[in-house]
Amino acid sequence: MTDTIITFFRELTGNDYLTLFIISIIPLVELRGAIIFMGGMEGINLIAGMMCCVAGSSVMIIPIILIIRPLIRKLKKSKLFSKFGKRMEENLTERAPEISGENENAIKKKMSLDLKKFWGTFIFVAIPLPMTGSWTGSAIGGILDFKLWKAALAVFLGNLVAAGILTVIVAFVPPKYADFVLYGFIILAIALCISLYFSRAAKREKKVAKEKDKYGNRSLYELAKLEQEANENGEVLIKKEYIDDDGNKHIVVGNDETRNINAVSKDEI
Repeated sequence: MTDTIITFFRELTGNDYLTLFIISIIPLVELRGAIIFMGGMEGINLIAGMMCCVAGSSVMIIPIILIIRPLIRKLKKSKLFSKFGKRMEENLTERAPEISGENENAIKKKMSLDLKKFWGTFIFVAIPLPMTGSWTGSAIGGILDFKLWKAALAVFLGNLVAAGILTVIVAFVPPKYADFVLYGFIILAIALCISLYFSRAAKREKKVAKEKDKYGNRSLYELAKLEQEANENGEVLIKKEYIDDDGNKHIVVGNDETRNINAVSKDEI
């Protein structure tokens, strides 16, 4: 499998190092996959190859950090992709507190907030596992909302460490066994995806149950969620109706209360 993919890119680029650079840009594959493919290339300089992988995986760091928040806002406003945008935001914001040190231990309490975000992002990307690469790390860096250069540097340095660890591993694996390393990586990625899915689902259910308890019933919970979304997006909800469990109709009022009262007549209420 590795031979087939390497041959395809070799014919496309005509150069092994350029091949590694291009492969490392591809989402999901990124630096981790590119270095595994490098293990299947005979006669390549591992240090030079590793640096090509780091360079390729770093190309999208700054663009992703800059566009992730506006992109999520656009997706959430779109009728077609609103659910996808909300799910993306949930997935990233669920990881963000763990990375930024919101769940603090004694050491993190002594750090400044920016330093917590920096080291959290760095460690997240530096662990050479699937779904902890520069694309995800950059997206989380954008969500954490700290200085661009600090977020970019944290992801870049994390990439560099992950590249070094993986290069040492592939250095001891003969090229003929590169397929086994790739298959192992794919199996690990699938296992992590399944584990992450069920873990996130359980956390969401627990969070929803806690919020429902807080607001007393489903209608108050929905009201709070809709008002929160309006505040986050800086929007005014002119009119939003729903029926609670007792059959009562509710009108959701957004930020501009006067405008909403004028827009919704008493007959409609």
